[in-house]
Amino acid sequence: MPPVISHLSRARRHIIMVATVVAIVTATGCSSTVPDTTSTTSTTTTTASTVTEESLDTGPELGLGVDPETMTIRLGVLADLSGPFASLSIDVTDALSTYWDVVNDAGGIAGWTVDLVVANTKGDPRIQLDEYDAMRSEVLAIAQAFGSDTNAASLTSYIDDDMLVIPLSWYSGWPFPSVDGGVVLEQYTNYCLEAMNAVDFVVDNGGTSLAVVTGADAYGRDAATGASHAADFYGIDLAYEGGGTVRVGHEVGPVVRSIAESGADWTFLATSPAVSPEIIAGAVSLGYEGMFIGATPSYDARLLDSASAELFGTRYYQSSYVVAWGDESPGNQAMMAAMREAFPDRRPSDAFIVGWNAGVTMRAVLDAAIASGDLTRAGMLRAANGIESIDFGGSAPDQRYAGAPADFVTRASAIYKPNLEVYAAAGGFDQRLTDADATTGSLPVRTFTAGEAATLYDFSAPCTELEVDG
Repeated sequence: MPPVISHLSRARRHIIMVATVVAIVTATGCSSTVPDTTSTTSTTTTTASTVTEESLDTGPELGLGVDPETMTIRLGVLADLSGPFASLSIDVTDALSTYWDVVNDAGGIAGWTVDLVVANTKGDPRIQLDEYDAMRSEVLAIAQAFGSDTNAASLTSYIDDDMLVIPLSWYSGWPFPSVDGGVVLEQYTNYCLEAMNAVDFVVDNGGTSLAVVTGADAYGRDAATGASHAADFYGIDLAYEGGGTVRVGHEVGPVVRSIAESGADWTFLATSPAVSPEIIAGAVSLGYEGMFIGATPSYDARLLDSASAELFGTRYYQSSYVVAWGDESPGNQAMMAAMREAFPDRRPSDAFIVGWNAGVTMRAVLDAAIASGDLTRAGMLRAANGIESIDFGGSAPDQRYAGAPADFVTRASAIYKPNLEVYAAAGGFDQRLTDADATTGSLPVRTFTAGEAATLYDFSAPCTELEVDG
């Protein structure tokens, strides 16, 4: 179990921050050329550095994953490139890689360039353990680590290694030092509060009864807790409580029947893009007449190319932590310009901005660590835990960290509606990033909003315990 750390403000946790004032630089689109590559994931692999934290006693303090001869910083990426969330994770990873290509091509950070060491965990906690073990002596920090249960499996190792991690996971416990040991730097809101906002949207749209269907992992448990709390808060009928009922490799027939028999006018899903179509199509085929709304990881715009496209266009709403492809916010515009240059023949994805913003956050940490003269893992943690806010240029709510979790947690999320007509008119499957009207078909119906349930929720502890199933 991770050690319990006394309750400190986020800006002082893990190691008491030595007072420094560092400007946080948010990268925007650069004029330099981003390399053109058609690979699925842009990956830079390097050999382990011979530098150790004890071997250098002159100049800036340097640690594992830092090569002073080449002025290179290696960051790890633990991605699901072939598992249940691969379609999302690949896009996130490619955008993250593109972000660092842009930074490197513009001269890096004070002369330092960043290499990514990418590993495929397949979304499996056991594989994650092995892949992390293989890279742990090579990298300074983890720039992205997929999944809640996968990160839970490696959490003790992260803490032992003083390894800063930006998770591709929105578990409600990451803001709490007693859970993450001060090493996980979360982004956006969490599954629990997001689910509350989804139910708030349901109520605003006349919903009076709700079916809840989620996976059995930490993501699913967290989301189910939030949805159930909101149903109680708003006084609507929880017609089917199917939290934790969806398991990888198991048939969803019983869940589908329960939705259809519930009579609920809305169903909240916290599943994966691989499972959501089966649940929605199955329930409708059994006569279900209600609407669906899904947590962020439940949907991928590529589902508009599937046999269930019409159902997603007419019966489904999508929660989101970030804006969609095509949004005019400065942060999103910078990302889109870079992705068009790097991957002109790729199709648009709403997940790209998630990877780009992970780069923005890690850039802020590296700026602070380099300015402090401490490029060790301990120095990275001091830098990360000294950051009070991150500006994503309007592509997501500004991320705050200072104070207690209840004070800084992001409570707002957005709602989008897949629009099949808009998607088809722009070219559908055949779209490319360089098309002027490229779109994922995701149209905003509710900007970043914190509903009453999420706003008033007493976020003094995680919504659920972090456990690894099985």
